[in-house]
Amino acid sequence: MNVIGLEVSTSAAKCILYNAETGIVDSVSQPYPAEVADIVSQDPEGIFQAALAVLRAIVQRNDRPVAAIGLSGTWHSLLYLDRHRQPVGRIKTWADVTATETVEALKAEPDFYREFYHKTGCVLHALYPIWKLYHDKKTNPEAFRVVVYLSSQIECLFERLTGGQAVSRCTASGSGFFNIHTLDWDDELLALAGVKRSMFAELTEATFTLPLAPAIARAVGLPAGIPVTVGAADGALNQVGIGGAREGIMSFSVGTSAALRLVKPAPQLADDPSTWCYYLYNGKRIIGAATHSGNVLSWFAERFFFDRKGKTYSLQDYDQFAAAIEPEKAPYFLPFLYGERCPGWQGKRRGGFLEISPQHNEAHLYYAILEGILFNLYHCYTILASLGGQPAKVLLSGGIIKSPFWRQMAADIFQRDLLVTGVVDESTVGGALFALQAGGGIGQVEDYAVEPTRVLSPRSDKVDVYRKRFAKYLQLYEASRP
Repeated sequence: MNVIGLEVSTSAAKCILYNAETGIVDSVSQPYPAEVADIVSQDPEGIFQAALAVLRAIVQRNDRPVAAIGLSGTWHSLLYLDRHRQPVGRIKTWADVTATETVEALKAEPDFYREFYHKTGCVLHALYPIWKLYHDKKTNPEAFRVVVYLSSQIECLFERLTGGQAVSRCTASGSGFFNIHTLDWDDELLALAGVKRSMFAELTEATFTLPLAPAIARAVGLPAGIPVTVGAADGALNQVGIGGAREGIMSFSVGTSAALRLVKPAPQLADDPSTWCYYLYNGKRIIGAATHSGNVLSWFAERFFFDRKGKTYSLQDYDQFAAAIEPEKAPYFLPFLYGERCPGWQGKRRGGFLEISPQHNEAHLYYAILEGILFNLYHCYTILASLGGQPAKVLLSGGIIKSPFWRQMAADIFQRDLLVTGVVDESTVGGALFALQAGGGIGQVEDYAVEPTRVLSPRSDKVDVYRKRFAKYLQLYEASRP
């Protein structure tokens, strides 16, 4: 059986043709033009046209029959619609944190802070749609008068492709309006935000489908009526795409952003707001932590990848330089240049180098950045392990795989085997797997498993050095708390 995985991410539209037996057959990716997406917002029509373009490209250059289409989109987005279900403004993405000041005021009420977290699984933070809306109604109530319905990036794509309205509980669980225990919209939070149930689409499982609309089918060259899944969030689908929809498997991805995720049969939340808990499907929850820290490498590359004579170095060059650094003599780095998400959720927090001295150079700084990003994630890992126990397997993915030095450092800091699967486009694959299940190609997505292509084992001689440095990192972390 052949299916299509279609994803609208923060920066690009992606489409894969996926075969139940052989995996990815073909793939297409199209970055959004600057006017369509600027990270914090997206043009709904531009996103749809980009998705249509990659879908058409896959169909036109492959003659295999397609049984279903599985959708993937970003978590934590918000789109206002008028009474005709037409967009009011642009899609607000997870990166839109204009509500930070409003949220900080709410954080001054610790009882509410904890209640919201334990009810929704979401930490009180400006990235969540409930607070984007709450802030907009507070600061610009007149503009909100024309808003009749609430939607999101993936819901908008599903509606344009099928003509119907629905939202998966997976997508909804990242909104802040959704109760992670009852698996329904939370009436108290709806009242707090001043919205009604009628403004939301019907809640469904991620395997729910509607037929592809005839006009869209003609436009891309597919038969009308092909099932299209309602779509789920890319973070959850990443977990599915690496074969982690079963219990005991943690995904550990480090790229532009970084995240740890683990599937559980019931909600699991820390006493104090730190890690998050969202919904996957079929009663399963997904607990995890996400950070902004991966962006720090891009920041460093733009400013420091050169020597005094102007020669440019690559990541591979800096890997070699960092490998020669003695960890005991390196500075420390708190990777919060873009604010802190997990575990402290301090939007105004800033990071930087600490305990730096005159003998340190760019190689020392690069080493400290790599270590600091991993210490941030290991800090989150210790909280997740205290909640759900040590995972049986940890699957490593993302840009970190391209760096032999950094991926070995990860194994050494976590002091456990890290498995590399070699899967690419994990979240798009996850969307395709839900399409396979919806089309009858597989029984359940948790039946999907991937054999590792590489095992990264920790070095025993690094235990003490990283244990001591992590303890020092935690001291510096606490000392610099806002």
